[in-house]
Amino acid sequence: MILNRDILILISIALLIALVAGGVNYWKRYQEERLNQLAEIVYAYEKEKISPEEALEKVKDTPYAVYISLDLGKDFGDALTSIKEADLKKLLLERKAYELYKKGKPKEALKKLDKINKKDFNYPSALLLKAFIYEDLGYTDKARLIYNELFSDYGETYFGKVAYARLLELEIR
Repeated sequence: MILNRDILILISIALLIALVAGGVNYWKRYQEERLNQLAEIVYAYEKEKISPEEALEKVKDTPYAVYISLDLGKDFGDALTSIKEADLKKLLLERKAYELYKKGKPKEALKKLDKINKKDFNYPSALLLKAFIYEDLGYTDKARLIYNELFSDYGETYFGKVAYARLLELEIR
């Protein structure tokens, strides 16, 4: 009797493991397929095979909706509050700062950039934008400090190299 019970328990555990593995595999394939579908929609949009409105409708409630909205020049302030992913939020915050800067609102742009911290993945690019803004405002000392920070912390990256070039250019002036 005990032997039969042990066998039933083993069979049950094996079935449970198979069920979980199958469910995980199914979910993974579903996500891959959904990502492929979204990529096809964005591709069709970029190649102008579907209208922006149609693309926006098909990708609503995904990060691609924000991408298409931004591409269409729509204000994405509301999108920032609805996005849950921290990295995407910071990226859009930087983009909003750039938009404000280009619209002649550099001080508002700087306030947005102040919300991006050293732990954020886009910190170097946000810092570079901040330095450009300070330079445009005539605060070359603040810009130099930021360029120095970028060069010392990110010297071998694109941002560090741009910062170094800007430092050299400021020295020539």
